[in-house]
Amino acid sequence: MVSSASHEGMHDSHTQATFQAFVDAVIPPTLRYAQAGVIQIPGALNLCIHDYVIWDLDHSQYIPPTGNPDITPLSKSTAILLDLGAEQFIRTSHAVQPQDGCPFPGGRLFSTLSRSDRLLTVMLLDRLDISLQSLPLPYQNNPALIQVMMSSINQLTLFGYYSEWFGYGSTRLFTPDFRRLECYPPSWGLVGYPGPSFGYREFRGFILRYPHNKGAGECSTMM
Repeated sequence: MVSSASHEGMHDSHTQATFQAFVDAVIPPTLRYAQAGVIQIPGALNLCIHDYVIWDLDHSQYIPPTGNPDITPLSKSTAILLDLGAEQFIRTSHAVQPQDGCPFPGGRLFSTLSRSDRLLTVMLLDRLDISLQSLPLPYQNNPALIQVMMSSINQLTLFGYYSEWFGYGSTRLFTPDFRRLECYPPSWGLVGYPGPSFGYREFRGFILRYPHNKGAGECSTMM
């Protein structure tokens, strides 16, 4: 149901903390005014979307069938990339807003930045304002991959937040065939999606009636 070779990032505290900080910056918790009063809308971190991003990155990485202990999970390489981007951001920026301590245990430099500075760090990497030679593989001297990844992790955060990911509950880290919807995802309510509907009759075509040559009456078939 799960692949241990593809889940190293799930068990690495640095990778976990880095992507917690990332998704928290992309979709933070917010307040919404309703007739019943002020309600809090959960952010991506509250819905464990960091697990979705890590899972997707590590399962999109090719690993030879024989296995290779020297292959760094893509989620880990990306977490290191974000930390190096944060270092470059602090070195070149004059408006850094550090947080009081690190709210993400196991995190490094990227995780200590404010939400706005985390997003600015991602923009810095997308502009390639960093020494490409100093980056970890597979990003070293690979500008196209860096830009694709900065776009991808943003999109993955949105995909995970507005999909049924959180609703899979205890099965969300299984492969798709073994996932089961255990609860109604909060994000469905935000977009007005009522959930899947079952029991509708499937359209199977039109009935075509024609005379039968061997006697009275007519036959019918589906078209």
